[in-house]
Amino acid sequence: MIRPEVRALAWRWREALVGLALVSFGAWMLTQPAALIKGLGGLVALAGLALAVNGARRARFMPRGPVPGPGVVRVVEGQIAWFAPGDAIGGGFIALDEIAQISLAADGRRWVVMGPGGQHLAIPIDAAGAEALFDAFATLPGLSLSHLTRMAAAGPGPRARPVWRRDAAPALLT
Repeated sequence: MIRPEVRALAWRWREALVGLALVSFGAWMLTQPAALIKGLGGLVALAGLALAVNGARRARFMPRGPVPGPGVVRVVEGQIAWFAPGDAIGGGFIALDEIAQISLAADGRRWVVMGPGGQHLAIPIDAAGAEALFDAFATLPGLSLSHLTRMAAAGPGPRARPVWRRDAAPALLT
């Protein structure tokens, strides 16, 4: 009934579409005569706008291919796990608190997540479950989500491009 490409596109943009529906419902509520409904309409429209913006960022971050890339990504209890397929080298685990740097490989197809002691994961951006990296990366202090989504959509470049780096000097606790 629905073409697979259209269904995949709608699924990828689902959060943004729901947000836009909420914005339009909130705008309709704003046209009603009752003050209470107008107030609720404003809140619904603002919530829908926030959902639409976040959904658009998430959709731009998600892989675009019809078939998932190699490996499986899981984010569980503050830890990123990439299970590499077959004989591939590079699978492993890294805790979010231990991430020192994130960059996009020069080919534009892998997130390179650096940990302590030179440990790194080269996670394909289109690996199964890679969309969970958006929420995991969003918890890192100082990471710009707009920069992250621009990098995810950028494609190949002349060299690896840094996305985020943990501050070298720890903050003093007072």
